[in-house]
Amino acid sequence: MSIDRVRIAVAWLSLALFVQTAFWLLYDVATRGLPGAWSLWTTGSAPGLSATSSLDLGLAALQLCAGLATLFRTRRAGGLLMTSCTATFAFRLPAVWYLLLDSPSDPWFGTLEGASLSAVGGTAVLAVVLSLVLGGLLLLVRHMEYEAAAETAAANTVTGGVRPVKVTAAASGLLLAVLNVFYIGRNAVTAVEVGPAALTDLIVGKGSGQAVLAVPSPYQWVCLTVLCGVGMLLAARRRPTAHGFSVGLSLFMMPSAFTDLWGYAVGTNPATAVDVSQALLEFVGSAAVVALIVGDLRGDRRPDDADLDVLAPAVPQGAATATGPSATATPGRDDEADGARAAVEAAVPAGRAAGEDRPAPEAPGA
Repeated sequence: MSIDRVRIAVAWLSLALFVQTAFWLLYDVATRGLPGAWSLWTTGSAPGLSATSSLDLGLAALQLCAGLATLFRTRRAGGLLMTSCTATFAFRLPAVWYLLLDSPSDPWFGTLEGASLSAVGGTAVLAVVLSLVLGGLLLLVRHMEYEAAAETAAANTVTGGVRPVKVTAAASGLLLAVLNVFYIGRNAVTAVEVGPAALTDLIVGKGSGQAVLAVPSPYQWVCLTVLCGVGMLLAARRRPTAHGFSVGLSLFMMPSAFTDLWGYAVGTNPATAVDVSQALLEFVGSAAVVALIVGDLRGDRRPDDADLDVLAPAVPQGAATATGPSATATPGRDDEADGARAAVEAAVPAGRAAGEDRPAPEAPGA
């Protein structure tokens, strides 16, 4: 199987996940009207049982961008796919236990009526399965890209993804670190207020949800803690997937943060300083990181039909210029020093080797 066929399969799987999310978003619009659906997404509450929440707006944007970026062979699609696959699995997984623990004598959502748990939850379970298949294909892509990297390395050609510049990696890592402080702190405060046992019930979400695809806030904070932690690690190591992963997290968080800010602004949501600060950080901080990444991508002149950069070997921007004529990467702003250092390190051993063949100079007067 060629990597092109795997790429096409990955793209269509991601678009299939988008179709599932978009269908239930349109379902809420059709059943409640656009004003009613917007009120649902900005307040988090509405009469009856709905299908979606504001998180599904961000998830749909992430799944659509990941699928299109892969289908059109756009640079940094690998990181977007990783975020889309992980977020879909994490935020569709609760529907599995919603279905398993629901019973006529003890309905999971109590007396709420509206969207069918079996219909909406069934498609969510299918999305979980598709995300697992997508994850397996991404691992296959990683293996195929490493094989291609080994072949091209034997031919003395530069391969692998270009690493993010240091300023962007540092800004992305800092934003994710601060967000993690919010998420971990909020769950810790909740555990102190209600106790660990009650926090477990809140994470599971029994009797607290008003949408089938919604997840409880403590569960959301746990998942975002993990996602931000992975993003911090990729940014710290300046992996080729760090750009796409950060953009994916931003696409996922920004719509939900915007709806929260809208609710705070019009007074439909009770606002605290922590709530407003977190929403502003998610929206404004994510937008700033995306702007930095877009600026970096303008300096990456490699053709878009290269690999997906799914955990591919990293090549610093600028190192390619000192490697050979087959290199195609463009020097980055603050990676030029890395390229120069690599060139010096390559030249010094060569000079030493050449010096071994020269006759030793005769001593004066010999």
